[in-house]
Amino acid sequence: MTLGLKDLYYAVCTEADGAESYGIPKKMAEAMSADLSVKTADGSLYADDTLSESVTEFASGTLKLGIKDLTPEVLAELLGQAVDKNSVVWAGKEDEPPYVAVGFRAKKTGGKYRYVWLLKAKFKVPSEKYETKGESIKFNTPDIEASFTTRKKDNLWKADFVGTEESAAAKTWFTAVPEKAAAMESI
Repeated sequence: MTLGLKDLYYAVCTEADGAESYGIPKKMAEAMSADLSVKTADGSLYADDTLSESVTEFASGTLKLGIKDLTPEVLAELLGQAVDKNSVVWAGKEDEPPYVAVGFRAKKTGGKYRYVWLLKAKFKVPSEKYETKGESIKFNTPDIEASFTTRKKDNLWKADFVGTEESAAAKTWFTAVPEKAAAMESI
């Protein structure tokens, strides 16, 4: 159970020789909501009139973010758009959004947080809505969606950690996209 959402970051992913690496994480926007859905591929093998083997694997996922606002420069970087010397963002038909890692944290009870990084996501151009002011104030905030997949180098798609802000992993969570530790402790 989570009680909030904050600290939405992204880091541009580059690939060389089939191995992904990341730039320094940057603040994306003030987060309002994050809806994460995962698709799996399922297979069943029947033998001798019974289920003999069953396999379920991660296939892909979708992340829908509700955010307070995206600066034009951040949106341009997420969508592979050009920014000129006058800070004008130019969107074109041939823009190629880069893969990015997306990280955030959600408060839990007991002073803990759930920390998440989706390791390889690509954002889509968001819909925009503009509306004239009426008798009451209405905020129009953007939603942006990304598809995510596994990394080539290790087939991982997500890093997920629950702990306090003083935990070793939490202290560096937003300074670099985490990599899998060399030795795993037993659960």
